[in-house]
Amino acid sequence: MRPEDGQLLGGGSAGEVFAVPSADGDVVLKVFPGRLYQRTRSRLDRELERLSALDGQILVPDAVEELSDGRCALRSELCTGSLQDLIEAMGPLPIADVLVLGSAIATTLAAAHEAGIVHGRLTPANVLFRATGEPVLNDFERTLRPVFVRDPGHGSQLLAPEKTVDERSDLYGLGVVLHLALTGSPPDEDQHREDAPIDLLALTSHLLAEDPAARPADATLVAEILAGLAEESVVEEPRQSPLVTIAPEQPHRKRSRWPALTIGAATVLVVAAWFVLPDSTETAAQALPGPAIPATSSASAKPKVEPAAPVDHGSTVELSWQAPEGFASAIVIAGETGDAKTTIVRQQRTVRIPVEPGRKYCFRVQITDGGTVEESTPIPIRGAHCHP
Repeated sequence: MRPEDGQLLGGGSAGEVFAVPSADGDVVLKVFPGRLYQRTRSRLDRELERLSALDGQILVPDAVEELSDGRCALRSELCTGSLQDLIEAMGPLPIADVLVLGSAIATTLAAAHEAGIVHGRLTPANVLFRATGEPVLNDFERTLRPVFVRDPGHGSQLLAPEKTVDERSDLYGLGVVLHLALTGSPPDEDQHREDAPIDLLALTSHLLAEDPAARPADATLVAEILAGLAEESVVEEPRQSPLVTIAPEQPHRKRSRWPALTIGAATVLVVAAWFVLPDSTETAAQALPGPAIPATSSASAKPKVEPAAPVDHGSTVELSWQAPEGFASAIVIAGETGDAKTTIVRQQRTVRIPVEPGRKYCFRVQITDGGTVEESTPIPIRGAHCHP
């Protein structure tokens, strides 16, 4: 199967990214437009070995693959989306989540810089979210960037103005991430956030200073400042319980030190409580607790999400649905043992979800335009009984 037969997720300065099915579920292939020669492959292998020390905090490719047409690709875990995607769909994050996210990224950058590793192109598109809700930094591999140049100007407006690659340019990238999370806009659009702590706004401004010497001394200092502001935020206004509860990570993957974000109901898909109902010999399993979705003033005006019958492929289930144009989608899956997870699929209207063969599941499709949130009735497979 060619990567182009999968789903195109996007492209960067050097390669294109596709989601493709595999025996272990869907994975990501970052495809580069040429053959990987031995000297470059050796350099890449050494780089990946160095990056593996940070596995769990950053997304490290699982393997280097040679495609049938000679092109090379990096295989990685499939995440649910990026910070860029989330902001485009839902708008700015709650302040508490900005602080948690910023502290996590700064902590990871500090660990990378201590190990002598620099990202060099940190943007909101490189901040991904695992199925657990935990953020992880992507695209630390620098070996292939100068070898395969697909779009040299890609994302350049978000990079440090000095155009050098070092620890200070990574700090500028962190400033871009914070600015987007706070305002929903890139740094060239000067917007403010009235509910943000003045210290957070000042820190973001310093990170985005044109003069590298005017930025904070290092990522460790930034992490300490953000962690302190996060603690103050908890004292002043306790954070809500997570609205989305998802299954733990797979055991083969090192657990990230980054916490999952608690996103407010105004900025993400709100998951209503629903259950896989037991047969007489089964135990009831709660899937996703959350607040009820408020009714709109006119039932006839409600957007509709209409799922088709699921197609069971054994290790995956193919779901498809119809929804109004402009609405982002997410799939919520609950198993009979109580585990559940949410996968944001944005503008897709069909997706394959990995499942365990023989287990019963219930699915819901949720859609939102950033304000209105609607969901389908539960979709059972394999004789599961789902609460309406």
